[in-house]
Amino acid sequence: MSSMRLATVLVVSSILAGCYTYAPVQSPMVGSTVRVHVPVQSAVADRNAAPRTETVEGVVLGAGDTLALATETRREIGAYRELIQFDTLRLGMDQTSLVEAREFSTARSIGLGAAIAVVAGVAAVVAFNSSRNGGEVPDPGPGEPAPAVVFSGSLLGSLWGLVAR
Repeated sequence: MSSMRLATVLVVSSILAGCYTYAPVQSPMVGSTVRVHVPVQSAVADRNAAPRTETVEGVVLGAGDTLALATETRREIGAYRELIQFDTLRLGMDQTSLVEAREFSTARSIGLGAAIAVVAGVAAVVAFNSSRNGGEVPDPGPGEPAPAVVFSGSLLGSLWGLVAR
């Protein structure tokens, strides 16, 4: 079961990591997707704490002294309704603390695909072994080896190397 837990942790971490990375940019390209960190100021905020920021993600419509973003907000209304609101947000470049451009990460995508393939393989082996014996695990007699799934450390190390980039 430890190999199944390891595979599950690998898949969950790959999915949470996503297939994109964000890199800081000074002036984003028009049409690119960016994540903008906007500082939030409050009169009642603790002056000794680090300043809070909110992130806004959108497509760049124009960049210069003012950054224009096309944003999309989704809200669920009830069980089967969803409200999608499209808006254009304009920010002065001095109003942002950080602008990051979204870039496709090939290494993370390969790692995610490999992790899904590993989990699918493990699930197939487990399903095959359990259906072959009627769902019960027999007690192996002397001299009969118990079925096992062996993972190579180098395979997992390679996958981790792709994801960790």
